[in-house]
Amino acid sequence: MAALAAAAPLGHDERMWHFLTNAGDSAVTLPAALAIALAQAVRGHLRSAGLWLLLLGAGGLLVLASKLAFIGWGVGVPALRFTGVSGHSYLAAAVLPVLGRQLWPRDSARAFYGQLAGVLLALLVGVSRLMIGVHSVSEVASGLALGLWVSAGYLKACEDAGTLPMRRLIVAGGVLVSAGVLFGLQSPSHALVVHLAHYLAGRGHDW
Repeated sequence: MAALAAAAPLGHDERMWHFLTNAGDSAVTLPAALAIALAQAVRGHLRSAGLWLLLLGAGGLLVLASKLAFIGWGVGVPALRFTGVSGHSYLAAAVLPVLGRQLWPRDSARAFYGQLAGVLLALLVGVSRLMIGVHSVSEVASGLALGLWVSAGYLKACEDAGTLPMRRLIVAGGVLVSAGVLFGLQSPSHALVVHLAHYLAGRGHDW
C-alpha cells in the first residue's frame, strides 16, 4: 500500500506547491545569481559583482554550516524543530528580489514592483517548503530572513547596480536558460551536503 501511495500522481495543489518550490532550487537560483554578477562585471561594476557574490556566498556558508551541524553531530533546536536553515528559502529570498529589481531602471516604479514581486515569490517558495512537508516553520523563517538580509544589504550598498544598459539582456537571458532548461530539475546539493557531513563527522550515517 505504501508503494502504491508513493507512486500515486500528485494532486493539483501538490503540483502547484512543487512547482513553486522549484523556484528556490539551486538549479534555478544559482544560474540567475551568476547572471546578476555577470551583468555587473561586463560593464565594469566589479565592486558590485564582487559584493554580490561575497554576500550570497557568506549566507550560503551559514546555511551549509547549519545543515552540517545537524546531519553530522545532531546540533539543532528540538523545541523549534530546527535542523538547519532552509536552503530553498534562503536562495529564493536572496536572489529573486535582486533579480526583479535589476531587470528595470533603478529609478522606475517597475524596479520597485520587480523587487516586491521577487520578495513575494520568495515567500511563496518558503510556504511551499512547509506545504510539501520538508521543513519546519523555524527553518523556513530563518532561510527567508537570511536571504532577505542578503538581498536588501546588497541593493542598499549598490544602489547604482541597476543602471546597466545590458543588464536586462544578460540577466533575462540567464533567467530564460534557468527556466527553460533547468526549471524542475533538482540539483544534487542535498546529497552532497549529506556526504560531506558524514565525511567530516567520520561516520557513514546521520547523527
